Amino acid sequence: MNTPTETKWRLLIIEDDADIARQIQEASAGFVDPPDSIEAIICTNFEEGLPLLTVQRFDFLILDLQLGDTEPEEGEQSPGETLFGELKKLRFLPVIFYTAWPKRVRLDERTFVRIVEKTEGLGRLTSEVRRVLATELPALARHINEVQRKYIWEFVDSHWQEFETAEDQADLAYLLARRLALSLQKEARKLARKIAGRNLHLADIRNAHPMEMYVRPAISSTRLAGDILKGTVSGESGHWLVLTPSCDFEQDGKLQNVLLAQCMPLQGEEEYKQWIKNRANSAQLKCLITDHRENLPSERFKFLPGTYFFPDSVVDFQRLHAIPIADAMALDVIASLDSPFAEAVLARFSRYFGRLGTPDLDKTVVIKRLEALANASAAKDQPLENDLINVESERK
Repeated sequence: MNTPTETKWRLLIIEDDADIARQIQEASAGFVDPPDSIEAIICTNFEEGLPLLTVQRFDFLILDLQLGDTEPEEGEQSPGETLFGELKKLRFLPVIFYTAWPKRVRLDERTFVRIVEKTEGLGRLTSEVRRVLATELPALARHINEVQRKYIWEFVDSHWQEFETAEDQADLAYLLARRLALSLQKEARKLARKIAGRNLHLADIRNAHPMEMYVRPAISSTRLAGDILKGTVSGESGHWLVLTPSCDFEQDGKLQNVLLAQCMPLQGEEEYKQWIKNRANSAQLKCLITDHRENLPSERFKFLPGTYFFPDSVVDFQRLHAIPIADAMALDVIASLDSPFAEAVLARFSRYFGRLGTPDLDKTVVIKRLEALANASAAKDQPLENDLINVESERK
């Protein structure tokens, strides 16, 4: 059995009332469960709060709005609101406003910005802090920092002499970004399990989870091959996959039209309808999902799994539309296919349209010839293999 790893969380309390700040500090031990612990730092001056956040790392912030008991004037920004605005420019940090004037910041309330009125007490404050920590995003932020720290000390520092030129040293940025991406990808399964619970079915470790196919928001402000667009094209509303190579979008003013393939909702496909009628028979639906559709050219279709922002869809390379670049730019970009999935879709499309058709071989002619040879062999009580050899010898 694995022993749980201790996490020492760091909390900053910005509260001008020293008694209230001390009460929060004393209550902070109940914000987490053992073996985790919390170090709570008190700041009673708003002007000193931002410099602290700049030079030190904290996992979350408990923030008052106003000095004293006087409500801020209408239209006047309180010191707490000002600090919150500056914090958002600086870094991500979950914030719990603990204030006597909750209406001032109610519009800012969201998953990682919580609001607790001081009359609700420390019990409610504890609940909100635990809710923020339960999202696991603060833990993910810590992990990102740890990956950077470990990589720089354990690899970059010990191999720095190998990066002799400016070009070599510039490569470090790409190395670090790639290493961070791979590390987070490995941690995704653990994080998903923590967030969603043990009852959620996750992808087999040998396979890709559907969300791993997408990047959201889209990678570029322009268009790229593999972008998924949403809107109306030629009078049809729906989702569209960009098939024009990404390099074409870099040719200033030369690209006139963008090629799109329509993404057809899975619910409209016959395999899905048959599966709805008989859930026990999923063979055909699985063939469609794994891009091996029966009785149709296998390269013609590409299944794209659904997510919270995109429905399960089947891309049909026969349902194509070429639209002006300006019209393509006007459509909403909801996501991009990640590498290598974008490249795989383009390769599939190229194979489908680049295939060379030939007349079907007449199977009856072949069968008749084999039957004749088999009959002749049986009549002479001679192995069929010898007949075939004899036939070839006679030809020669």
